[in-house]
Amino acid sequence: MNMLRLFLALTLLCGVLYPLGVTVVAQTLFSEKAQGSQIKVDGKLVGSSLLAQKFVGESYFHPRPSAGDYATVSSAASQHSPTHKAGTLAREERRTAQPSAGVDAWTTSGSGLDPHVSLQTAISQIPRVAAARGMAPEELTALIEKLSEGTTLGIWGRSRVNVLELNLALMTKGLNADAGTASQQP
Repeated sequence: MNMLRLFLALTLLCGVLYPLGVTVVAQTLFSEKAQGSQIKVDGKLVGSSLLAQKFVGESYFHPRPSAGDYATVSSAASQHSPTHKAGTLAREERRTAQPSAGVDAWTTSGSGLDPHVSLQTAISQIPRVAAARGMAPEELTALIEKLSEGTTLGIWGRSRVNVLELNLALMTKGLNADAGTASQQP
C-alpha cells in the first residue's frame, strides 16, 4: 500500500504539478519564447525565428544548407563524417559555387534548421540579391547590419543574422521582387 501511495504522490508531483509550474513560469516570464518565437505579418503566422525556412530564387538571402530539407520531422544530422565521400563532394560543390561565403554556407547544420547565417555568408549574397532586386548593395549591407545579432553574452559564437527576418524585412519594405520563388510564402 505504501508503494501505491508513493507512486500516486510522485505521479502527481512529477507528472502534473512540476510540468504545470514550469508552464506557468514560462508563459509568465518568457511568453514569446514559450509560444515558439513566432513571427507574424499582418496577423498571419509566417514562421519562427528559431527555425530556418527554405528560400530559393535570386532575390532572397538563402539559409544554411539543410540535410533534411528544412523539415522539422526529419531534423537530424546527416551523420556524415568530415571524410565521407558524398559529404565532402557536396561541401566542395557549395564551396566552389560560393567561394566568398563563410563555412556555414558550405556545410549543413546539425539539425538542418539553423535560422542564422554568419555575417560573412549574408554579405557574400549581397551582389546576387541586389542585382535581382535592382537595389544598391549599400542598402542591403545596411539592412544586414541593422538586423545582425552579436555573439551570445558577448563571448560565445559569432555575429549572425536571421535569414527569415532578413527576407521578411525585404518583403515588408515593398522590396519583394519575385515573391513566387520563396518556398514558404509569408
